[in-house]
Amino acid sequence: MLLTGCGYHAAYGQTAKERLSVQVGQVLVPEPLAVQAAASGVRSELAAAGLLANDAQFPRLLVDVLRIDEQSRGIYVEAGQPRAAGMSIAVTVRGRVLQAANQEPTLDTGDLRRSTQLSGDADPRADSAAYDAALRSAAERAGRAIARIALGIPEPNEEPP
Repeated sequence: MLLTGCGYHAAYGQTAKERLSVQVGQVLVPEPLAVQAAASGVRSELAAAGLLANDAQFPRLLVDVLRIDEQSRGIYVEAGQPRAAGMSIAVTVRGRVLQAANQEPTLDTGDLRRSTQLSGDADPRADSAAYDAALRSAAERAGRAIARIALGIPEPNEEPP
């Protein structure tokens, strides 16, 4: 009786049992930084689980980067000029596992959205560096979420604001 186990299995997705290679699929955004960060997040999560393949063979996890949304988090006026007090940056991605070329995906994560908050700064150079860091953070967390779903770990589609 002890050998049969409890019968537990993941309720969402399929548990990856073999190594997956990672490839970028559809890219619908003009930000290469977000694409690289999402793929990096997927690779690091799969590597941590010991399931990252070193080659570009099948099975393959395709990473689609679909959207980048920016939303103002507040405005203040300084010397008669409106300034951004901060913003929210969100990256929407999707993952698909393919077993072979020209086949339907065996797993589709659906759209996953991860966001991060960014506070405003009066110096445009500082704003640019902070924006890039925030974009990289949101995209990498979105990539990690794709990998967790491929590993059979439940993940919400969107984080609460």
